[in-house]
Amino acid sequence: MTSRMIVLMLLIILILTGCSVQVQKEGELPRTDAPKEKGFTGYVVDRKENSILVVNPEHKEFGTNGETSKYYPAKWFTNVPDSQIGTYVEVWTDGSPEVEPYPGRARAESIAEYAAATPDGAKISEADAIRGGIYLSDGKEISLPVIEDVEFHADKGIWTVRMRDAMSADDNQAQIELEVRDVKPLESVQEQKSE
Repeated sequence: MTSRMIVLMLLIILILTGCSVQVQKEGELPRTDAPKEKGFTGYVVDRKENSILVVNPEHKEFGTNGETSKYYPAKWFTNVPDSQIGTYVEVWTDGSPEVEPYPGRARAESIAEYAAATPDGAKISEADAIRGGIYLSDGKEISLPVIEDVEFHADKGIWTVRMRDAMSADDNQAQIELEVRDVKPLESVQEQKSE
């Protein structure tokens, strides 16, 4: 190999390694548009004005005197104008102090809504079924709903929404199964007629 080729290869190596290094000022955070931490996830189970109540179905178990209780993380988030009950969301806060007691309270900075599944043959989405279950008379009896499972039964034309009350989530507290008919919401039927 000639010295000229060696110099050229070294120059290429220096250029390539120099391109992969990013210069960052001391104390400056790297710029990115994506949130750096995982947000608070769960189902929207209540809403008031521009606030939503989000309950995470993933519980933590703790117990005293041989009894086991479940703790379901739940928070009210302000500054959320559009999220609907039944929607699965991830919420990032603005970093301001969170207010306790349970369920906590925080101000939302950003929110991601995950598309609700609408299985083949279903007329409504999973979020619609959850919303319908919460508004049924048995669903209204639950003070802080935890959505544990949602299942569509195409042969029967119904959804089964399984939930618990986070305010009484011990081992003896039974899961409530609510059946929601798979019928288009009244608003969407009226919208189709007007078109």
